[in-house]
Amino acid sequence: MDADTAIGGPSGQFPSTRVSLLEAAASGLSEAATNQVLALYWKPVYRFIRIKFQKCNEDAKDLTQGFFASALQRDFFARFDPAKAPFRTYLRMMVERYAANQHAAANRQKRGGEAEFEPVDDQAITTESPEAEFEREWRRQLFCLGLEDLRAHCQDTGKQLQFSIFEEYDLGERDRISYSGLAAKYDIPETTVTNHLAWARRTLRAFITERLRATTSGPKELHDEMRRLWK
Repeated sequence: MDADTAIGGPSGQFPSTRVSLLEAAASGLSEAATNQVLALYWKPVYRFIRIKFQKCNEDAKDLTQGFFASALQRDFFARFDPAKAPFRTYLRMMVERYAANQHAAANRQKRGGEAEFEPVDDQAITTESPEAEFEREWRRQLFCLGLEDLRAHCQDTGKQLQFSIFEEYDLGERDRISYSGLAAKYDIPETTVTNHLAWARRTLRAFITERLRATTSGPKELHDEMRRLWK
């Protein structure tokens, strides 16, 4: 995760029930529920604002923080209607409206209404549209949060070996080590390497699904978002 823009964090645990965290956040009863939503969407919103409105790092962070503060104060979650759009689409549209209003207000103060854009550094430059960048960061955050859930689960349940094998084979940045190489390194049968990798991948997908379940309105939207995520 990007330390420059990280907020909230993946440390919170999911409730035992399958009730959407959107409902819990809308009710105003659960700070943990709200933090789960922020953990997933803070970075996509930041990237969208930065590219769409050509903001520098600090200004984009301020606008992102301002949007979520405003959202919590103005019943943002409660006004979401799943019959009209997925939550992800609803949030992006509200972000665009909020940032556009803030951008226009700032320009009126600076230049009497004349539009003005901030210079963007090389790190923010992308050939993707702001909408595509939002989607990319949404996928990336789901994976990162699911991966942190998997890491914590393995630590808590004594499955560090399974995670180490998964990390070396699926997450390694260098040349991928072979199954036989992993078996020799950890002094286990190659079939055990296969089983550990299958378990880790299956469990990671389950954690990602739970993260996504938290920010969808029900089974249909969850199914649609899962198809979009894994396509």
